[in-house]
Amino acid sequence: MATIDLTGISNAPYVRRATSVATTWQEFSFPWWVTKVSVIADSAVYIGFVGAETPADGGAVGSHYFPVGAGGAATVVLRDCDDNPTTTGVARATSVFVAAQSGTAAVSVILESGRD
Repeated sequence: MATIDLTGISNAPYVRRATSVATTWQEFSFPWWVTKVSVIADSAVYIGFVGAETPADGGAVGSHYFPVGAGGAATVVLRDCDDNPTTTGVARATSVFVAAQSGTAAVSVILESGRD
């Protein structure tokens, strides 16, 4: 499985759908301007970021993730609306990792920027 590279996207909001995410990590990398990322899945998934462990595209799901139920969604704020880190001195995520809890899942990743 290859990283879904969205770093060249220059319009917001932007939606990318992957219809067959397996039980190993699928990485979605995003541009510097993303302030908020949302993940919506038709089946139960795990979501992870680089942090307590370092997920890798195609790698096994480890211990540090958060589950989202079937038909659920999760939104993570990466930067405030003025493009400042949400906490000074903390590096923001540049990718989100998604894996189906079983079988495969169709997943939409929504990238947003700017003020709410």
